[in-house]
Amino acid sequence: MASLIPPNSADFSLSEVATVCAGTLLGASAECVGVTTDTRAELRGQLFVALKGERFDGHDFALQALEQGAAGVVVERELPGLRSGVLVGSTLSALGALAAAHRQRWAKRIVGVAGSAGKTTTRSAITALLGALHPGAVHFASGNLNNLIGVPMVLLGLKPEHSVGVVEIGTNAPGEVRALSVMAKPDLAVLTLIGIEHSEGLGDLDGIEREEGEIWSGLGSEGIAIANADDERVQRTLQTVSHVRSLSYGFAEGANYRLRARTPSALGGSSLEVERRTAFAQDTIRIETSLLGQAGAYATLAALAVGEWLSQAALAPELVSGALSAAGEPGRLTPIELKDGTIVLDDSYNSNPASVKSSLATAREIARARSARLVLVIGEMRELGALAAEQHAEVGAWLAESGAALLVAVMGDAARFIAPARSAGIDASFAESSEQALEILLASITPKDVVLVKASRGVRAERLVRGLCDAKGRAA
Repeated sequence: MASLIPPNSADFSLSEVATVCAGTLLGASAECVGVTTDTRAELRGQLFVALKGERFDGHDFALQALEQGAAGVVVERELPGLRSGVLVGSTLSALGALAAAHRQRWAKRIVGVAGSAGKTTTRSAITALLGALHPGAVHFASGNLNNLIGVPMVLLGLKPEHSVGVVEIGTNAPGEVRALSVMAKPDLAVLTLIGIEHSEGLGDLDGIEREEGEIWSGLGSEGIAIANADDERVQRTLQTVSHVRSLSYGFAEGANYRLRARTPSALGGSSLEVERRTAFAQDTIRIETSLLGQAGAYATLAALAVGEWLSQAALAPELVSGALSAAGEPGRLTPIELKDGTIVLDDSYNSNPASVKSSLATAREIARARSARLVLVIGEMRELGALAAEQHAEVGAWLAESGAALLVAVMGDAARFIAPARSAGIDASFAESSEQALEILLASITPKDVVLVKASRGVRAERLVRGLCDAKGRAA
């Protein structure tokens, strides 16, 4: 379920590449239009960057790229017969340097979105609202392009016709958020929340706080930090960047965009009563959003803050509601109604403790609103390192208190969910794979159940969602 990397038309001469990347020109300079890291892409006239990973080495394909029409390649070592390229110390760093240079010469507004959970939903809400304000002129990429490869490829896609870009910034090792924020140089940055994530690389919660707080590091003196007012750790990160102005959103009394009340619908969208206390408005408005649960409400508030700051004006509630009627992305707590009335909440794209807690609250809310049974399919949470056992035990306690009728725990450490669930009277089963979980589920669910499917990407829970849809059919 890897995200597709969109093509781009960023143009560089090889001599420019050598300068930008502090590299050495090999052969004569040539003009390149488009930067790629994949020899399966259309290569004619493009610049191929030979990245190296644990299971691949782009250098094995560099000469092939030239044979396929690439105008030049970026490499870390000289290759026999290579006469059109640039030699650099690190091709990954070179890719970032090219993206930073392209962003700088594009020179328009960038919005960066970071956080332990809720990044994609927030980015989706922001792009939906900005798309209504700037039709056809908002640049973003769907999927999970938020790392040291994905963010540069998103930035390289910026074109003259774009008036604003939205970039999601993730991390699984110290220093990545800072590097990506400095690369993107956002004019406005959003920090959703701070919780346990990728602790295998980031360490404890304090380490995660330090890492996520680096989202502010790329902001200039005119930049704006938009922060979750209800997250103490998010608010604490602002104390490290005194030069940055900030706006806040949430339930907290002092928030610039304060959620006074939320009325959920049966399918999880909400009607929000929002108090605005900004330079643009001092009032209370009502916004309708299709985004699910409290997490969707937070994303809506963040989008409203971004939209009004970029517009330098108060936005009409009707415009905001209309824009957010189609926000959201597949695999991120997306409701799917089946022919028998079953509601599948597809949250199969990724998982960590904070996002499980949020999604569980939303699923319970929807089940109560529909007077339906709650069914949980929860996979293991990966990349938690030494905290894996502790965090799976904590999530297991939340699941036991959920009131669910049925739990299917999928793969690995998810087995820790079974005992507390059974102690709470929940019918709980363990599955070694998503395929086995589907078999258990099809034998156990009843019409009109609300089924939450949540797991880390490696569990491949999207297969289970497809299997449910194939077996029962989607509602018209």
